Amino acid sequence: MKTVKDWFGAMLKGAAVLALVLGLSASTGAQEKAVPKKAAPKAAAKEQPAPKKTAAKAEAGETKLTKKDVPAAVIAAFEKAYPKATLKGFSKEVEKGQTLYEIESVEGKMTRDATYAADGKVHAVEESMDMKDVPAAVQQALEKKYPKAKVNLAEKVMEGTSVGYEFKVTTAEGKKAEVKFDANGKEVKS
Repeated sequence: MKTVKDWFGAMLKGAAVLALVLGLSASTGAQEKAVPKKAAPKAAAKEQPAPKKTAAKAEAGETKLTKKDVPAAVIAAFEKAYPKATLKGFSKEVEKGQTLYEIESVEGKMTRDATYAADGKVHAVEESMDMKDVPAAVQQALEKKYPKAKVNLAEKVMEGTSVGYEFKVTTAEGKKAEVKFDANGKEVKS
């Protein structure tokens, strides 16, 4: 004759098996819901790889290039303007219908991204900088917008005759944010 202890042990084993079976079927059901029901056509099995993105930037529409893929006029213009810079990467993107080529570089402790048209005409230059070199009005505007934020990156952005400042910060609440100001400390919406 079975004791209460034997009966209770059998019930626990049965409950454990039932819970395991139900748990597996529930998770399988969830997985089935997440997987599309349509079978992919055989042609899709050999998908073409997506265009490579630069390591520093994974922005939409920006395609990584090698130096030989960049127009000679762009390389010459960059090397003339920044003869001591070390070239780090190349990319191209289409902005407002214009194809632009970007050269990423380092010069000392400064990183620089310079963007050119195919003919070598400079479009924009972004240079990293120390906070001590940021104009006081811009520093005050940044502090007002994000009090006690940690500045992860400060950049001077030169486009045509305009100069602005761009910051990537971690707020006091721990959130990542990006903000831009003109030279007078007025926030610029992107």
